[in-house]
Amino acid sequence: MPRSAANMLDLSGLPATERREMRDFFQFLLSKCAKKQKPVSRRFVALIDNPLTVDSLEIPSRESLYDR
Repeated sequence: MPRSAANMLDLSGLPATERREMRDFFQFLLSKCAKKQKPVSRRFVALIDNPLTVDSLEIPSRESLYDR
């Protein structure tokens, strides 16, 4: 966000400890608003990069799983 008089907050009237607390709280709010992306695990890169080819695939029905 660019700095301008419209989006600046004058904290000069506060003691140094309270100014630091306000900065910390603002950083906390920014971290809550920021979207966090999950890093892609290097373990699965080969699966994602290469297509999976299956010659024959048999998926049993749920009923046959419970009949065992």
